[in-house]
Amino acid sequence: MMDVSFLLSLWTVIAFAIFVGIVIWAWSGSRKNDFEKAARMALDDEQDVSDEAKRKSAL
Repeated sequence: MMDVSFLLSLWTVIAFAIFVGIVIWAWSGSRKNDFEKAARMALDDEQDVSDEAKRKSAL
């Protein structure tokens, strides 16, 4: 019969496998363009927004 320690160990292994999968997905070459685009997003903003306009859009 499964006890609590076995279930906790199993959960740890599953969580680690998910983590490794996410790391592999994030570092894969096919995602590079998407991440570079996201990194430049804040810098590519062409409109200069005043503080007052920012406050109005936040409401």
